[in-house]
Amino acid sequence: MKILGLGEVMIQLNPINKGPLRHATLFERHVAGSEANVIIGMSRLGFSCSFLTVVGNDEFGKSVISTLRSEGIDTNHVKIRESYPTAVYFVQRGFPVPGKTTVFYYRKGSAFSTLSPDDIEEEIFQDVGLFHTSGITPALSNSCREATSKAFEIAKDKGVKISFDTNIRRKLLPTPEEALDCLKEFIDKADYLITGLGDLNYIFPNLKMEEQLERLASMASHHELIVVKMGKEGACVFKKGELICSPGFSVEVVDELGAGDAFDAAFLASILLKKDIHESLKLANAAGALVVSALGDIEPLPSWQELEDFISFQEGKGEKLLR
Repeated sequence: MKILGLGEVMIQLNPINKGPLRHATLFERHVAGSEANVIIGMSRLGFSCSFLTVVGNDEFGKSVISTLRSEGIDTNHVKIRESYPTAVYFVQRGFPVPGKTTVFYYRKGSAFSTLSPDDIEEEIFQDVGLFHTSGITPALSNSCREATSKAFEIAKDKGVKISFDTNIRRKLLPTPEEALDCLKEFIDKADYLITGLGDLNYIFPNLKMEEQLERLASMASHHELIVVKMGKEGACVFKKGELICSPGFSVEVVDELGAGDAFDAAFLASILLKKDIHESLKLANAAGALVVSALGDIEPLPSWQELEDFISFQEGKGEKLLR
């Protein structure tokens, strides 16, 4: 099955030491972007993947394209915009809250923000089985929202399954009302709807999770299942009114960014391979735990064998791995 992703890919500058950025002098350069992280994760799990994005005609844009290609991603649909920069963001780890990461984006006026419906062509969806994007993409600009809407329409017309992660960025959608207004049409059309406790509490405050999920399900008329990511506590699937949960794994957190994307990749890959929900959640939780254990969003994305080794060790069956 061919997988298609849509989203902005950026350059991440991650200091080698924790603490305030004003004192950081040495940085690691990574390539990252929520939707691209998911697609690369699925590529490592054996799926044929392509990605639609827009980058600047600059060194960082070349780095993005090179990274996607090195991961086996089809880049034939990557657009290059003259006179617009590829977005950059900086990471601040462990300050002022220990164990927490703060992100500073420099993406306003980026090449990707110029994405428009003209960039979404029907042939891009040829032979695609699953289309994935997140709530970040339509929130970046009016033209990005229109382009995402067109992509959903084409996917539906062609019978392509849609995976949508709400992935709310409060700097882009500063009120719950704005978030719901921007995302409701995409929530409605998603077959696999993925969210998190933070997003649920943002758009449906002061309600229990079961009530939040009922509200979300009433908005998602096409959904097959709803996935709720709960960080170190694990994750749940809400399907036909039933809540199925799986605990997380305890690991030392090096960099919390990218865990949710790794989860999405492993969960979607598992579901597409007809694994049951319990196994799919366990594998997805393992992928998220592995990614927070290292710097970078893409670099720690695991293979099936690495997931199996990690779970085996966590369950006390992997002592041989230490020998």
